[in-house]
Order: sequence, then structure tokens, then C-alpha cells
Amino acid sequence: MIARQITPKDYNLILELDKKVYPTSKPVTKEVIASWYIRNPEFGMIFCENGKIEGVFVVIPLNKESWNRLINGNLKEAEMTDKTIFDNLKDKEIGIHIYHTEKFNQNIKDFYKYNFEELDKIIKILRSKNKNLKIFGISAYSVSPPGIGLRTKLDFKERSFISDEHILDKDKKLIVAESTKQAEDLKIKGYKYINRCQMKVLYPNEDSIVWNYLNKI
Repeated sequence: MIARQITPKDYNLILELDKKVYPTSKPVTKEVIASWYIRNPEFGMIFCENGKIEGVFVVIPLNKESWNRLINGNLKEAEMTDKTIFDNLKDKEIGIHIYHTEKFNQNIKDFYKYNFEELDKIIKILRSKNKNLKIFGISAYSVSPPGIGLRTKLDFKERSFISDEHILDKDKKLIVAESTKQAEDLKIKGYKYINRCQMKVLYPNEDSIVWNYLNKI
């Protein structure tokens, strides 16, 4: 597989993929995605083989202040602007937020390895012009059982911010409950409870197989 950088033609696909697992009432828009990649579109990774998209790894590169606000529940993905995005000309630290990762070819094993190997290539190129660049942390707002399971496998953990959003299902249609009370009310109405959403975080000083593929310093 070859990873190419995201283009505006990919935005609808990314939004559709995310909506399937996280149909929030305040979704990310194409304009918001464009702001994420105003400087470094290579962080939006589209994995292809023989001209066919086999998977995506959509990462938001954030400056330290914005990343901290995000993982503490004070900034949402849909609220980000170019001012929250990492700038290699002035920032010495980068916070990496995983927005969406998904493989379409189920024969691909351990897709996360391809993700972090490609991410490492991007960071190395940035360091060629920003020698002291360090990864401050990696995060992912996990909204599905597979997403939560993968982050747990990679030793990502919830921290002080505990999300109160929940995913429920009825007739194969997902809904986001914005509180435990709303989730309980929906269960009474016949919705099946799936999981609570979790902001998972990994720091460079913590053990994780991620650091086998990604050079943090």
C-alpha cells in the first residue's frame, strides 16, 4: 500500500465514515477539515493500492495548547480552526489527534502499524526543518467498541476528562446521547446501549507498542 495525502475530494468520504459511527448533532464539516490541513495535508493519510482506497488514517496535528484543551474536554474536533493547528515554523511540540482510522480491506493485518510507520515518516520530514520537534502526546476520541478496543490494546488511557456521551442503536441506526440521563431515557424507549465514548490519550513517557513504530523524540 501507498499512503497519499488527503485532498478536498476525500472530504465527503471521511465525513460519511465518521457519521456512521458518531452521528453527532454538531459534526465536523468540510470547512473544518480544510482548516486542519491548511499547512500539512500529509497528516490526512489515504492508503491506496492499484488505485483503490484500502484504508484511511486521518490525523489532526495540533499545537500544544489546543491539544491540551481537546483532551480535557474544552475543545471539540468540530470547533478547530487554523489557529489550533500545529505550525512547524514556530511550534517545537506537536499534539497528534487521531480523528478517524479505518481499513476497507479486511485482509490487511495490524493496520495500525502502517498508520504509525507513515506518521513517523511525516514527523521525520518536519524535523528536517525543525530539529527539536517533539511529540507531546497522542489522542483519539474513541466512539465504538473496535476503536476503544484498539486504543486499549495500544495502552491509550482515559485521563481526567471522562466523556458523558454514549452511543446507542435502534433498528441499525446509531444515535449519540449527550448525557447518561439521555442514554437511560433512550434505553427505556427501546434503544440498545452500545458504549460510552472515551477520550483516550498516550504520552511519550508511557510504554506502548506505538513507540516501536513512531519516534517520539
